[in-house]
Amino acid sequence: MKKMFMMALMAAMTLTASAQLITSNRTVRGDRAHNVWIDLGAGIGTESGAKGANFDLDIRFNKMFHENVGWDILKIGASTNTEDFGKSIWLKALTGIRGESPVLFGNAKAYANFAGGYGYHIDAEKGGFTWEVGAGLKLTPRFNIGIAYESITINSHSSGSIGLLLGLAL
Repeated sequence: MKKMFMMALMAAMTLTASAQLITSNRTVRGDRAHNVWIDLGAGIGTESGAKGANFDLDIRFNKMFHENVGWDILKIGASTNTEDFGKSIWLKALTGIRGESPVLFGNAKAYANFAGGYGYHIDAEKGGFTWEVGAGLKLTPRFNIGIAYESITINSHSSGSIGLLLGLAL
């Protein structure tokens, strides 16, 4: 019951976030229409030593301080494995930095990010330090595709996964 409640809560948070646009501090900097913006991301990847694939759903609040440097104020998300979908759920909250290149071609820019924070495994009722490093292309000002490596450490045991990410700025 606890797992179903947490999955419903995460689904409700991500679904309602798409209806909210942050319009305060509205400025135009390079390709950004918003100084503070929301990014909804989904990823699929593999975890070392696990069967099946990992499915990841995140929402990220970002503030750009410069056209090329920003702060991922808060990134919250949930992950589960497709082998036991919904039975083993990881929740995470991270903060980090994001860098973007000047425009490469068309509207496309390269990006790289690093974030650190806390991850919690609901089934095991344990948590620990989690971090993520990623890179990719912003194909348009509102759509990006990339790859990321994420790791969590609980009681000196580390587990990592690598995955393909799709992002949509709301």
